[in-house]
Amino acid sequence: MRKILTILLVIVSFVGMFGCQKKAKNVLYIFNWTDYIEPELIRLFEKENDCRIIYDTYNSNENMLTKMMTSKSAYDIIVPSGDHISILIQRDLINKIDKSKLTNYHNLDPMILKKSLEFDANNEYSIPYFWGTCGFIYNKKYLPESEMKNVSWNMIADQKFTEKRVITMLDDAREVLGVALIYNGFNPNDFSVVALETARKTLLEWDVNISQFDSDSYKNEVQDGTIWIGQAYNGDAMQVLEENENIGFVLPEEGSTLWVDYLAIPKNAENKELAHKFIDFMLEAKMSAMNAEFVQYASPNKAAFKLLPAGIQDNKNIYPSDDYLDKCFLLRNVGDEILKVDAIWQEIRHN
Repeated sequence: MRKILTILLVIVSFVGMFGCQKKAKNVLYIFNWTDYIEPELIRLFEKENDCRIIYDTYNSNENMLTKMMTSKSAYDIIVPSGDHISILIQRDLINKIDKSKLTNYHNLDPMILKKSLEFDANNEYSIPYFWGTCGFIYNKKYLPESEMKNVSWNMIADQKFTEKRVITMLDDAREVLGVALIYNGFNPNDFSVVALETARKTLLEWDVNISQFDSDSYKNEVQDGTIWIGQAYNGDAMQVLEENENIGFVLPEEGSTLWVDYLAIPKNAENKELAHKFIDFMLEAKMSAMNAEFVQYASPNKAAFKLLPAGIQDNKNIYPSDDYLDKCFLLRNVGDEILKVDAIWQEIRHN
């Protein structure tokens, strides 16, 4: 009897193991910025490819790079900004993209691909995801629209904010230092002694009124009045504006930083085939347009742009005028000079 029972248990175990294997699905691990994809697209891709997506988020390029350098976690898709694409290529942390597997690659805007050569010499390692800039998000209850016209970055130093601690800036060293450099008439990639010292002094003046450096919570805090004004990525601000008519957004008159974010496949990715399928899925005009409507950033997908509502196509806070773009600068990979940025950043953060 025990022998028969043992045989039955073996059979049941084998069937159970076979059943679990049969039910097992491919898993795609994605590491992306917060609020940076239309959730429905994840569900659609999972259904279309009979797979499961595990989705983790970060709030700065620095955090992403640190995890890539120190963690054993193997992600299949990451979403770095341009200057960090250069770093990842130099450190041999990402794979070349097999474009033969991307049937929708032709949808990408040649102008964005041309700009991308600055970070990825032959557009071999990265696929443009979104592009944009940053400005001020603000609460109209405390700062009326009339006051925010032709506003300067130096509004952060205005005495009316003294001791109120109602201003935030992004938790991103290059973005913060970049706008301080632009305000002072320098290119944000100018790391000369004069440029950095001038920007450093400006940041110390601004820091008196800054409550925190944050890239996420300001989206809620500007709505409840905890903060009145903050440096914000334009798409994040557009998401808040869509939900709350009491919130405004403006691009400061001096100009701003300009960035492009990319989809990339890490060297240690365990599911490169599915990663290519995901990238191609995101490049489909319909899917890319759906994503652009949700995140409210400028799409590098020219086929998707044609599908967007006129209100988005004509929104100068999403797609700034050529005149304004002339005052915007891509943040380049500056190599070892990034240590100069880190030194100023640490001083400001701990001031």
